[in-house]
Amino acid sequence: MYNEEKAEVANRMQSFLARAHSRAALPYMAFGLLMLIAIVMAGQDIDHHINAIESWITNLGPWGALAFVGLFVIATSSLLPDTVLCIIAGALFGLGWGVAAVVAGSLLAGALQFALARQLLRAPIQRALAARPSLAAIQRAVSRDQFRLQVLLRLTLLNPATISYLLGATGVRFTGFLIGCLALTPNLAIEVYFGHAGKHVARMASGNARTAHLHDLAIIGGIALCVIVMVLISRIARRAVMQAVAETEKAASNSDTE
Repeated sequence: MYNEEKAEVANRMQSFLARAHSRAALPYMAFGLLMLIAIVMAGQDIDHHINAIESWITNLGPWGALAFVGLFVIATSSLLPDTVLCIIAGALFGLGWGVAAVVAGSLLAGALQFALARQLLRAPIQRALAARPSLAAIQRAVSRDQFRLQVLLRLTLLNPATISYLLGATGVRFTGFLIGCLALTPNLAIEVYFGHAGKHVARMASGNARTAHLHDLAIIGGIALCVIVMVLISRIARRAVMQAVAETEKAASNSDTE
């Protein structure tokens, strides 16, 4: 009986995480398509448009970054994929300031989502989990192995806000939750790099970028490397999450039979 239950949980989790990975790929595809359309439509004018946007952001000073952080908190708390905003940050603010802005926004958004789940949304979330066995299994596993599994969940391609709401309703400690949120930093940095590199590629395509070909190849190679790294990390984290869930289900099954 246990083997059948274990297989069912594993299949359910595999299907759930596979769908999450498929949905996570959509923003990258959309960004690539929009970049291609922009290059074709704007042609030689694309460099002018990029410079105009950069000048506008510079003139805003720190208020521009603060407004973006506020938008990041509101949008991601509404379950908008943070990938889109990270790519925009990389294109608008550059790599360094872009990473700083999205990490700050991610921590503030996580804290808000945790508080909402703990104080206002716990009952609705628990009702929703009753219809989502995969998420319910993750919640049980987090209750058993809090910090380790929190970090692993952040390394998968699950929507960070979904995880934050789930963890807030689970009752994990806020300090561990916030530290676990920092595990998102590598993925956020990679996504910001996509936006930063995408802007450079657009300038290359316009013919106005005066950079060495070796540097251009490094930029393009960096994008490919980032994709490979993200896929490898998410796969390792996904397997670890599935193993933790299976162990939790096994422990629960053993306790029920005793």
